[in-house]
Formats: sequence, structure tokens, C-alpha cells
Amino acid sequence: MIDIDVSLFMQIILTLLLIFILNKILYKPIRRFLDEREGKMGAMRSEAEKFERNAQQLLENYEQKLAEARRNGQAQREAMKDEARQVEAKLLEESTQEAASRKQELMAELTAQIDAAKKDLMSKAEAFGLEIAQKILGRAL
Repeated sequence: MIDIDVSLFMQIILTLLLIFILNKILYKPIRRFLDEREGKMGAMRSEAEKFERNAQQLLENYEQKLAEARRNGQAQREAMKDEARQVEAKLLEESTQEAASRKQELMAELTAQIDAAKKDLMSKAEAFGLEIAQKILGRAL
């Protein structure tokens, strides 16, 4: 059986004293350190979340600007293609008109040369005809 004497009270007092001393020296500093660490970790988590939100926002802004730049580039490319097509059509029309004009000039020149050659041949044909008739007849006409 348990004897209740002075040693029991001494054990209780020493145990309470040990708990008090351990609480002051060991448990409170460890709890304070863990609380500080938990606070720092929470602050770091919230700061990391804030940075993540900022990074996400910056990424979205970047993607929006990139998409807008692509749309603008595509629109400019199409505008330049349209302008090039218009220039091409204009040059083609000008060269077609120039070719037609040059063709008409050449046709007029060729027609003039043909007419001149016909007149020359007609005058020479009369002379040849006269010469052939003189040779066939054997006398001058």
C-alpha cells in the first residue's frame, strides 16, 4: 500500500517545480520559436501567393498583348498584301495599255511600210512589165 508521508509531498513539490522550470526554460521558448516559425511560414505563404497572383496577372497581360500584337501583325500583313495586289493590278494594267499602244504604233508603222512597198512594187511592176513586153516583142514600146 501507499504510505503518505513527507516524501510524497516532496515528490509533488519537486514535480511541480520541475514542470515550472521546464516550462520556463524549455517549453515556452520552443512554443515561442514554433509560433514565430508558423507566423513566418504563414507570411511567406501569403507572400508567395501574392507573387503567384502577380505572376499570373503578368502572364495574362503578356498573353493578351502578344495576341493583340499577332492580330495587328496579321492585319498589317493583309493590308500590305492588298496594297501589293493593287500595285500589281495597276502595273499590269499600265503594261497592258503600253503594250496595246506599242502594238498600234507598230501596226501603223508596218501598214505604212506595206503601203510603201506596194507602191514601190507597183511602180517596179510597171517597169518590169514594160521590159518583159519589150523582150517578148523584140522591140521598144
